[in-house]
Amino acid sequence: MKLHQTTFPTVHGEPTRSPRRVESNHTPSGPNLPALLLQPTNPLALLVFGHGAGTPMRAPLMHHMARALAHHHIATYRYDYPYSHRLHDGYTQDLIDPLEILLQTTCAAIHAAQDLAPDLPLFLAGRSMSGQVMSLLLAREPLPHVRGLICYVYPNRWRALLPDTVAHLPHVPVPMLFIQGARDPEYCDLTQLQSVLDQLGTQSVRGEPARSPLEARRACPELVEGNHTLHVIPDADHAFQLPPQSNRTHHDSIRESATTTATWIHHQLKASENEPPHLS
Repeated sequence: MKLHQTTFPTVHGEPTRSPRRVESNHTPSGPNLPALLLQPTNPLALLVFGHGAGTPMRAPLMHHMARALAHHHIATYRYDYPYSHRLHDGYTQDLIDPLEILLQTTCAAIHAAQDLAPDLPLFLAGRSMSGQVMSLLLAREPLPHVRGLICYVYPNRWRALLPDTVAHLPHVPVPMLFIQGARDPEYCDLTQLQSVLDQLGTQSVRGEPARSPLEARRACPELVEGNHTLHVIPDADHAFQLPPQSNRTHHDSIRESATTTATWIHHQLKASENEPPHLS
């Protein structure tokens, strides 16, 4: 499952420039599928960024989240699944590929991203459905180069793929960050998710966002304690939208998710630098 061809030159400019478009063979027998690499100046890390069930990689929400992450020098590799590449007339749940195809596609995307940026620390990030796919992949098949997993709006109430959406989480061998909306009852039972994650020593953070990773560390020191974090964005729904009466905007909640992600990645990289050497 190697990268088949690159159709645009590498992007090394500012985050406002267009992402690099690449073609990857994401399934053993499937067609080449498009992917987008957005690589800002002096990237800190690379996120392989999977989309939600009805929001392919070019959806506005995915675009805005990738741009917000690039502002914090986090590169993103967005990819489509076979079914989402074919979405032209709207999304229905029955169009989703079988779970094994989703897993194979994600695994191939990870390898393709590594080929494109082999020197960057690698993290996985899945929005909604892709959070389930990526966490299950890691629970089944630990990937040695993956430093951590970020789940945006993890849908523990959405059972189209898994009858039990949380049973595998204790088997994920890397640190995890969950960024949830406080107003998402259809897709997420926060009480259940908190209970499951409490067993893993997860910190819970609720409150107003800081403007930068440094400010976030000062405002919420608990954000960077322990391997796992649950961060809840006040009043946000499954798409990080806020109610009309809020004094914040949709872009504010997206920026909060990006700042939280960057802070957490900073901590994970710093923690790995301070790990004692392994004895042979």
